[in-house]
Amino acid sequence: MPHVGPKGGEPGLEPARPDRRKQKGEASRERILDSAIQLFSERGYAGTGVHEIARRAGIEKAALYWHFGSKEGLLAAVLDRMDAEFIDRIQRRVATSGGSDERLDLFVEGLKRLVSERAHLVRLTLSVSIERAQVSPESRAAMKHIFERTRNAVAVGFQEALGVALPDVDLIARLSLAWLYEASVRAAIDPDHAEHDRFFAYLRRLIVLDVGHQVREAELAVDPARLPKRR
Repeated sequence: MPHVGPKGGEPGLEPARPDRRKQKGEASRERILDSAIQLFSERGYAGTGVHEIARRAGIEKAALYWHFGSKEGLLAAVLDRMDAEFIDRIQRRVATSGGSDERLDLFVEGLKRLVSERAHLVRLTLSVSIERAQVSPESRAAMKHIFERTRNAVAVGFQEALGVALPDVDLIARLSLAWLYEASVRAAIDPDHAEHDRFFAYLRRLIVLDVGHQVREAELAVDPARLPKRR
């Protein structure tokens, strides 16, 4: 029957009630993903068992299989999460409005914050990349997609800031990822001497030098005011 308000107003529909079963299932799925990311980054994909993930998430193994089908399906979901949290953050930093100095500052600061706040995600991309024999072609393709999105984000950011396409912008992207991996590993094994501020300030200087080198070598017509400045 239609629902009548307490003051005898017009009949209306019953307010939608939250689906507690669905909410519980979503919460369980998120706990599994969080646990898998932590364990994969600590022990590697091959070195982590499904029972360990289930135990850390506080659920039965059957629930893990119900949500993801298999350990490989769980890895695919983890990579989707990384794609959203890891690459989207880089893209937002590089694609922001402003000149090349501002974009470069935000990009490098974003990498530094990834190491400070999401180092386990960075280490996970590294471990999955190394364990090629242990993961499926689909997971390797997902990792390749993450790297390609990073390269595209860097390429678009510099092209918009400079007004020209750098010929070797992919090398800047690869340098940045390599820097990110080293910093995340250092943070794990020697956190007291990671020196992120100094380390990423040096990355910025290297990028500025390389951008200038590419512009000169390719004889690109770039307004000097649009080039990032050394600091």
